[in-house]
Amino acid sequence: MSLSRQFLPILFLVFAGFVSAEPQLGRDYLKLDARVASPGNRIELIEFFSYSCLGCYQLGPDVDRWYLSQLDDVDLILVPLITNEQSARLARLFYALEALDRLTNMHYEVFRAIHDQENRLWEMHAQLKWVSSYGVNVDEFKKLLNSDQVDEHVNKARALAKQYPISVTPTLLIDRTFWTTASMIRSQDRLVPILNFLITESIERRKLLTGMP
Repeated sequence: MSLSRQFLPILFLVFAGFVSAEPQLGRDYLKLDARVASPGNRIELIEFFSYSCLGCYQLGPDVDRWYLSQLDDVDLILVPLITNEQSARLARLFYALEALDRLTNMHYEVFRAIHDQENRLWEMHAQLKWVSSYGVNVDEFKKLLNSDQVDEHVNKARALAKQYPISVTPTLLIDRTFWTTASMIRSQDRLVPILNFLITESIERRKLLTGMP
């Protein structure tokens, strides 16, 4: 049976009258008790995801649209959450496509292939056949898939996730301090208010850490 986004809006049901004026700690987001922030001067939003996660397929485009309005202040970083061999193979697919400079056009095509077309892209033969259908050189793809470059990215993704209490996808980590999940966000109309609030909180928190007015 197809896992079409059209027929399985499982995460973003609209709860009439539920949207509050201000997101609440413990309900809408959580906070790390640490005096750290993202490296650099810009606010960092890390989106922990998995291609096998239907909620990531649903949430991702909404995060992208929000991000396009925040380009002056925010860096969006996609990090595959690796919990087993299947997710590790999908993470390798992600980083191989990134290395080929094909991620912009093919990122959501991976989701579509898995969830709408039931393509088992965590299997090697399925990956090779699929990338070939998009005009990707299979030999080059295989070489990258098993390269030191992709190994390094996968290892960094594992290490980054271990630094935080990340156990589900999608999880949005803002400035390495605040995080929220799809189950906390609950509905599409709450995503933007929550993200805007956490960006503002991150800016104010940075001012306190640095002593800026």
